[in-house]
Amino acid sequence: MHTRMAIIGGGPAGHTAAIYAARAELEPIMFEGWMAGGIAPGGQLTTTTYVENFPGFVEPIMGIDLTDKFRLQSVRYGTRIFTETVTTIDLQSHMHRVSIPGLYGAPGHASVSLRSAEDEPPPGSGDSHSALAHNVRPFTLHTPERVVTADAVIIATGASAKRLRFPGSGDEAEGGYWNRGISACAICDGASPLIRNKPVAVVGGGDSAMEEAMFLTRYASKVYIIHRFNYLEASKSMARRALANPKIEILWNSEVKEAHGNDQECLGSITVARSLGPAVGVSGPGNLVQAPSAAAAPTKLERVEVNGLFFAIGHKPATEFLQGQLELDEYGYIITMPGSTATSVPGVFAAGDVMDRKFRQAITAAGSGCMAALEAERYLQALDSGASAPLAAAASVPQQYTSAAPASQTPSAAFDFSSASQLQPAETQGVSGGA
Repeated sequence: MHTRMAIIGGGPAGHTAAIYAARAELEPIMFEGWMAGGIAPGGQLTTTTYVENFPGFVEPIMGIDLTDKFRLQSVRYGTRIFTETVTTIDLQSHMHRVSIPGLYGAPGHASVSLRSAEDEPPPGSGDSHSALAHNVRPFTLHTPERVVTADAVIIATGASAKRLRFPGSGDEAEGGYWNRGISACAICDGASPLIRNKPVAVVGGGDSAMEEAMFLTRYASKVYIIHRFNYLEASKSMARRALANPKIEILWNSEVKEAHGNDQECLGSITVARSLGPAVGVSGPGNLVQAPSAAAAPTKLERVEVNGLFFAIGHKPATEFLQGQLELDEYGYIITMPGSTATSVPGVFAAGDVMDRKFRQAITAAGSGCMAALEAERYLQALDSGASAPLAAAASVPQQYTSAAPASQTPSAAFDFSSASQLQPAETQGVSGGA
């Protein structure tokens, strides 16, 4: 099975890309996944309750209902959806790179991956641009049920919040309080009536935990920060802001051991194991001198009444199936060209939380899905017209934008972004499939 465009992931980024691509008559194929990373098709939105900050819905809408609407709209315009998980993908094996004239035939150069040296057109065989464009090797996607080749790929596999496991932390089916007071997104659930004007707790000690705790002070009566060390790993400025907030109390050397319900069958309290070692405050790697370990200090169990518990211990992007074929940062997120969704491999684009570790919102994911579809469409137009691949899709990310990535993840081949301003020449601006 072959498609012009394959989309991996069925969240807001993937479905927005699918809607734009389908309206552009590219007949995209989407692999929405099946319990990939333990999350149902639709992504992290399926794990939330009421969504109140997605435009167009005056009344709150359940996360799973919103993802159902995404799916119906994608199908409505012609997207073929398979409820299958892409387990492996071939982006660059048996490929080599050649230099050909630049973007849409403009001055400069870009790199295009070909099947093999034997596939190159012989000298004097006619239009070398057209021959090269039609010899670009398609990508190969594997699921347990099928193999699909694609001329362009949009990766929108998202990232899942890291969760702690203890009695009461699981889903309702497990007898836990996930989505009934326990969450991993303060921005999504912090204003919920379940916890408004009530005490809540945040687990974590980094910048994200400090940000979420300070955000929650707008709605909660009190915010506990539960951290297993006697120092904060957050930056000094973030830590000091949290320590100075009168609504925030930090439970040092502490870990959550169990969650308990209330009369409404929602979270009502937690059991916390507290080590009685000294607290330091602003410290840790990169800040002040790290405090001595309090591991040997005596421990006691405390019951803390909270109606909300938020995990702020990081996210894990779904990029393992790429097997090192794309440039990733040190946290495993796909690196894209600044202001673009283009990745380090020509014809492969990334959208949503899999490339965004800063905002991680449904609406920003949808916006990047639109960008990916438009850029992928222009890439395909360039190939069809016999021009070289768009430079943004053919270039790797320059080193100054990848300072977080270890040197071992930087490809040996370097490319130039100097002509990136040519990404949208005047003759291609009227792209079909727009809003």
